[in-house]
Amino acid sequence: MRLRLLTAALALGVSAGTVSAQSQYRPVEPIALPLDRAGVWTFHFAYTPPRTLVVDTPKGKKSVWYMVYQVWNKSDTPQRFVPEFELVTKDGQLRAYLDEPFPAITAAIRKIEDPTGELKLQTSTGIAKDKIPVTKADSVPRAVYGVAVWVDAPEKSSATNNFSVYVTGLSNGLAVQERDGGAESVSRKTLQIDFTRPTDAARAGADDIRTNDNNGLGSEKWVYRVVPADKAVVPGEAKAEPRKDAPK
Repeated sequence: MRLRLLTAALALGVSAGTVSAQSQYRPVEPIALPLDRAGVWTFHFAYTPPRTLVVDTPKGKKSVWYMVYQVWNKSDTPQRFVPEFELVTKDGQLRAYLDEPFPAITAAIRKIEDPTGELKLQTSTGIAKDKIPVTKADSVPRAVYGVAVWVDAPEKSSATNNFSVYVTGLSNGLAVQERDGGAESVSRKTLQIDFTRPTDAARAGADDIRTNDNNGLGSEKWVYRVVPADKAVVPGEAKAEPRKDAPK
């Protein structure tokens, strides 16, 4: 088992010193979709299933869900990654939660997932500041590491057992389609990852969440997902609005 973990880690650009139960990344290969136009690029992506962490906030202790990931670029030029991670519950009261990059929470996550600082784990805001460098063919991925955090999901959707995470910003794929009546809809190339959580709030554990293979159909798929008009932009131009009640 140790040898297999080391082999997988080296393939994803993780040093032997960082291999742990938390760093078993699931790689997702980019694929072409029918709506891709000429010049569309898509990042390579790998992730660990979301985990639960209890953190201190100005309002007391709070449970959050977070997902560590890495991204690398095999296009022919450096590209900017401006991510959005939207968690959408699939059972009970349907809710949607956006990643919230609070510095204090990210610092607590780093102590667990990147205690040596070797990965340079970044928030969604931080990772967007610099372009993802090019990884040449057949070379070790020049991966950049990040973490998505959902602050309110454990509290407001404590009974959910199934949810999906939609990751946008991994591609510049953008499609405009005409609907009935002449109205247009804009969609962006998005990675959908399905998860299951076969527990409840009373027996919650840090590693309860796992990927949902959808009866053999797979946990991940690339889709073109309709987005609001104000988000229908090429990656690199999006702006995130800060939350006013962010923990310090």
